[in-house]
Amino acid sequence: PTDPPLAPHITGRDGRTLAQAWSPSMRAYASTTVSGFPNLFIVPGPNAGIGHTSLIYMIESQLSHVVSALQYMTAAGVSAMEPRAAAQANYAAAIDERMRGTVWTAGGCQSWYIDASGRNSVLWPDFTFRFRQQVARVNPHHYLLTHSSPPTAT
Repeated sequence: PTDPPLAPHITGRDGRTLAQAWSPSMRAYASTTVSGFPNLFIVPGPNAGIGHTSLIYMIESQLSHVVSALQYMTAAGVSAMEPRAAAQANYAAAIDERMRGTVWTAGGCQSWYIDASGRNSVLWPDFTFRFRQQVARVNPHHYLLTHSSPPTAT
């Protein structure tokens, strides 16, 4: 799960693949969108995995985020959106802080959730209702937005 097979086949706006962007550790804003990859929504994404309840609940939460993004894009005339690098870094740092001391990372446990960098980039470390609260609605301030060009007269 730390090395998804789709990652080498997805290319971002700067020519890097998702595998390159995720080396050595997968990170995504709201576990759904990746900086440098406009209009890419990954479900389930990094740190959306779950080891203690239903993944369907997590996916439904992410889909609320996707629908919220698409509604915003339509209403605001946005043709592309991607998370700001700082928003993604802050989101991942908050997850890493919550992950510290959990059964998933403490006590010398080695598992398939730990990536090459030693980070748990797969699981969500908190209650699922908190995940849903965090990701359900898009905050456009956390995204780089490309506005559609106004229609030209013909």
